[in-house]
Amino acid sequence: MKDFFKKAFNIFKKNATLVIILFIFLFLFICDNSTLRVGNVIMDNLKAIATSFTPTTDLFDDGSEVSFVSYFLGISSVKQEENVVFYKPSSSLNSSSSSEEYLVYNYDGVLNAVAKGRVSAVGYTKDNEKYIEIEHSKGYISRYIGVQSVGVSTGEKVNAKNPIAMINAKSQVKVLIQQNGNLIKPSDIKWNN
Repeated sequence: MKDFFKKAFNIFKKNATLVIILFIFLFLFICDNSTLRVGNVIMDNLKAIATSFTPTTDLFDDGSEVSFVSYFLGISSVKQEENVVFYKPSSSLNSSSSSEEYLVYNYDGVLNAVAKGRVSAVGYTKDNEKYIEIEHSKGYISRYIGVQSVGVSTGEKVNAKNPIAMINAKSQVKVLIQQNGNLIKPSDIKWNN
């Protein structure tokens, strides 16, 4: 009997991955065919947890959902030691007004990235406004809300002044910048030409 267990253990050791995969398939098969439907109960509980959690980002309180997924999956990865050089997102004169918290744009044309970084999210806010979020070094993040069409995708690297979206005069586009969770006023940023 001792030899049997020793041989079984050696077989298990040599084929551990295969045995584990077979065990998982066996477990799922039993769960699926049991009258209790354990697998369905587990999946229903996971779905309930996932849908009860509101995946809004605390970076900007606008109810965006994609940002949470991007940060959770670790898509954002920008070298933090680089200095951030900011440029206005548009070269059009008299095309923006500045509120206390963000820049406002209302014109037909292209919108550019304010600084070098990586696109961390592209999605819609709870008000169904299309947005782009870019992570920059030093904890800065810029968000462009209300764009008409997006010209970048999540994970893509962008340089300052690179075109990222098209906007139109019919909708108001807001450009917000924050650092480490704090919204930065446009008047507090040193803008380059």
